[in-house]
Amino acid sequence: MKRPEFDSIKTYAEFKKYKWTWNDLVSICKEHGLKYQGTEEKLLKVIEAYFNGVKIPPKRNWYSNVVLNSYVNDNGVTLLFDFVALLVSAVLLATGIINMIMGKDELTYVLPLAFGAPVFVLALVWSYCGRDIDVIKSYFPACGDKRFTRAQVDEQANLKESKLLDYGDIILAPDMLIGTSAGVTAVAYEDIASLQVKQTWHTERIGPRYSTRYREYYTYKIIVRTNKGKSVAISRSETDACYAVKAVHEHCLTHNPDVKLLGMKKSSLAPDKSSKQVVSGKGVRSSVNKAVSDQFLTSVTVPEDMKKKLIWHHLKTALIIIPVALFVGAAAAFLLYMFLGRVHNLRIFSPLIPALFFPVYAVYNLISTLITIGKDDVEFYSGEIAGKYDLDYAVKGVNGYRFGYLKSLKPDTEPKEGDKVIIARFKEDFSLMKSLLQS
Repeated sequence: MKRPEFDSIKTYAEFKKYKWTWNDLVSICKEHGLKYQGTEEKLLKVIEAYFNGVKIPPKRNWYSNVVLNSYVNDNGVTLLFDFVALLVSAVLLATGIINMIMGKDELTYVLPLAFGAPVFVLALVWSYCGRDIDVIKSYFPACGDKRFTRAQVDEQANLKESKLLDYGDIILAPDMLIGTSAGVTAVAYEDIASLQVKQTWHTERIGPRYSTRYREYYTYKIIVRTNKGKSVAISRSETDACYAVKAVHEHCLTHNPDVKLLGMKKSSLAPDKSSKQVVSGKGVRSSVNKAVSDQFLTSVTVPEDMKKKLIWHHLKTALIIIPVALFVGAAAAFLLYMFLGRVHNLRIFSPLIPALFFPVYAVYNLISTLITIGKDDVEFYSGEIAGKYDLDYAVKGVNGYRFGYLKSLKPDTEPKEGDKVIIARFKEDFSLMKSLLQS
């Protein structure tokens, strides 16, 4: 039975005839300004009430705009608890400090300070980790040189002329830019002097608490600098913001022709990375899969000769490693045989031990490559270049990863931002190929 659009359904009894997943229910509630947090059973009760003429709003119903309200409710996980903890601890600290300055008995300031200080620090840490500080600040939106009230921001976001960017965290309203991912921010167009993307490098532990495996990723902020020198972040995400800031800049120019677009301010802590033809791992696969689900990438079929070139590249690489691995393993074994009996400190030769197992890895890699070819575990996605680094390219929607072209499948001309590109997946190896339009 084909499921109709939600808005065309007139009664809850009709609604129950069709199958709805939890994600479907959340989307329906968000789109209609209803409470969307809770189990499937609770969401069904909210929707049933909606059909009966009762609208149950989200927990924190600060904004009537769906995007702004979703931000506040998504990020304010324990907002009430943290806010009360901050308020009580601040009162205790203030009481203790005032009593101490006034020279009152120790009991009147030691206990308030002893309890207030640690609770205040803990509340700040909890609020920061849960993004609750940004949510609390969103009750009084961060602004540029010209200030706006929460009602004014909400009114602008709800106007028919307002447009939400594809990334979902910036609203291009008629009179202001509204950001929803670094706390609710609002900056008037006439206040804007320049726009710039700031890149920050991060590492994150992978696995259990004592794991030594880490992944590297970047976050990107779009910074608005006002005419008076004030800096305001209107966007913060793991998505490369090159594409977004260009769209924001083009929109701002229609209201203020003096707005400048500055080059990206790159993270000074990021390690220098040379260009790689192939990017591997579960992290990049997860990021690509998310980009597909968010419709930044679409699955495509490429000509058979392009597919054969991709397969041959990986097979050739696996075959070349075999003789190299055998030579390295044999050299390590020879050195150990010649000198191990004469030099009794094994620690000197510890770097050679991994080389002994290099041939085993090479054979395993070849077998794995042949199995991948046999299973045809190869996919191709069409996307758009979001920006170019010194040697690599960012693809729109793929968070935190840069890609390189296979030399045999690189386009004749240097790709530009906005050009179509093909991402090829061979098992968990990803690389760029020239677009179908360029082949």
